Amino acid sequence: MLKVGLLGLGMMGSVHATQHLKNPHVQLVAVADKIPSRLNSNVGVRGNLESVELDLDLSNLQRFAEADELLATADVDLIDVCLPTYLHQRYTIAALQAGHHVLCEKPMALTVAEADAMLAAAQRADRQLMIAQCIRFWPEYRVLRRYVQEGPLGALLSLNMYRVGGVPGWSERNWYLDPALSGGMILDLHIHDVDYVNSLLGIPDIVQASGKYAERGGYHIVHADYIYREGPHVHLHAGWSTTQIPFTMGFDAWFADGFLRYDSTHDPTLQLFTNRAEVRAEAVAVPVGDAYYHEIDYFVTCLEQGRAASECPPRSARDSVALVQREIRAIQSQAREL
Repeated sequence: MLKVGLLGLGMMGSVHATQHLKNPHVQLVAVADKIPSRLNSNVGVRGNLESVELDLDLSNLQRFAEADELLATADVDLIDVCLPTYLHQRYTIAALQAGHHVLCEKPMALTVAEADAMLAAAQRADRQLMIAQCIRFWPEYRVLRRYVQEGPLGALLSLNMYRVGGVPGWSERNWYLDPALSGGMILDLHIHDVDYVNSLLGIPDIVQASGKYAERGGYHIVHADYIYREGPHVHLHAGWSTTQIPFTMGFDAWFADGFLRYDSTHDPTLQLFTNRAEVRAEAVAVPVGDAYYHEIDYFVTCLEQGRAASECPPRSARDSVALVQREIRAIQSQAREL
């Protein structure tokens, strides 16, 4: 059984802690957070996942006010980094140098240079690193992957993906709204769909993008087109609304012989349309289980079996950061031309 140390008990750290406590293959033994109240109870931790249970009993765990102290003293095999984005590189490298495997929350890092430093540290330490890109494990997106790879509806012709919500106001000292700390919406929220498309279709031949920049939060609206010369046309849209709205995500996938639609607000969430004469929706069964549980359990299984995490390799997550930077350059280039 692998022993886990968790760094950060904000929203995502609390989600990860919940999944670790459910998993029979790991033992969560230590947590670290600089906010004392979080080390006693996670009641009041907020985020954009309304259905997530965040009230945790941490009384039987080692609790540290400093992440460095946990790394220096706790007896663990795996470090789960759920700290703000600007700390990902620092603590991932520190954990690897201390001899631990690392699961790091998305996005991998603020820049490609930081991501490359993390990859190099994992290689030097001969430890495994995985970035927690949960959408690769999300049930509806796994169904889409199967349809693309197995081809029951023929070739994928076009894919439209979206992800929108209100400006996040729940982060400590509003670090989400400082692009120097979070990368802003384009790197924190939009990266989900960017990474999924990268994992599904690879690096596009052409990236075109437009966006709106806000004083707080950087790019708060983005539209991007990924063009594959030998494949589908992909459109990605994401944004933080200035007014609070329900968080929604979804996709429309056009195939040669069908149309697959995911809408997180709809019941059923996943629908298939194959009738050429009339509108007729067929509910599609999705895999059972929680994406956060599955991503963690997948990495733990890879560690136990001594194999690489091929479904979510860190170099692929690094390339997703590079794609976001390509989008930013495309947005800036378009702005100069206007």
